[in-house]
Amino acid sequence: MTETIQDLTAGHWETTVFADLNISLDLREAKEDNITASQVTADGSLVPIGVQVLMYIMYITISLAAIGGNGIVCYIVLSDPRMRTVTNFFIVNLAVGDILMAVLCIPFTFVVNLILGRWPFGAVFCVIFTYAQAVSVFVSAYTLIAISVDRYIAIIKPLRPRMTKLQAKLLIFAVWLVALLTPLPTAIVSKLVQQNNTDRFHCTEVWNTPIQRYYYSMALMLLQYFLPLIVLIFTYSRIAIVVWGKQTPGEAEDTRDQRLAASKRK
Repeated sequence: MTETIQDLTAGHWETTVFADLNISLDLREAKEDNITASQVTADGSLVPIGVQVLMYIMYITISLAAIGGNGIVCYIVLSDPRMRTVTNFFIVNLAVGDILMAVLCIPFTFVVNLILGRWPFGAVFCVIFTYAQAVSVFVSAYTLIAISVDRYIAIIKPLRPRMTKLQAKLLIFAVWLVALLTPLPTAIVSKLVQQNNTDRFHCTEVWNTPIQRYYYSMALMLLQYFLPLIVLIFTYSRIAIVVWGKQTPGEAEDTRDQRLAASKRK
């Protein structure tokens, strides 16, 4: 009798445990279904619809502003001969780099990352996209260096001859040459990679070894960011010291003015 009661009690306990476990799993699956239904959009993205709409507006606004604003700068400088100065040549070159980024990089990043979630533009344009992105960054960074060096020479060494228009054009040519040659490895290793045996492809860099990717990424970081940053900090710091730290010729001196005022009162 006692064994029968124990068996019944054990059976009831096992039934209760498995029932509770099944209820818990059902609740968890229902919760996951609710989360999936509320967060996953029609294109399979986990980003909420409101955030996506906000990002659409921001991407479109940035692209139109970059193309329109920089296009106006180029038109003003190139249409008026009086505006074709050395500094304005560098500004136009900077604007061209920004237009390149706005036309070839921002729209496709927007479409691939937020709308489609895959690369639909083919292998050739995958190479063009990644290469143009790196080139535009190099053009902008080294044009900023050229502008800072021009300002540095004009303010720190005012007696030296200013840079001529021909020298400015040659420097711009050198900027583009460096910008086109340095990221060539990016164009070589950029390929389409199939995602998990599906018909979805991603445009990415395919390196033979991770160490190659690491060293190349470090080289790009040094050349695109740290080198321009160091040059800009040095040149503009020196300019600030000279402009703010020295007394302007002919500026009034308190002691001299007091002495002259005292002599006039005698």
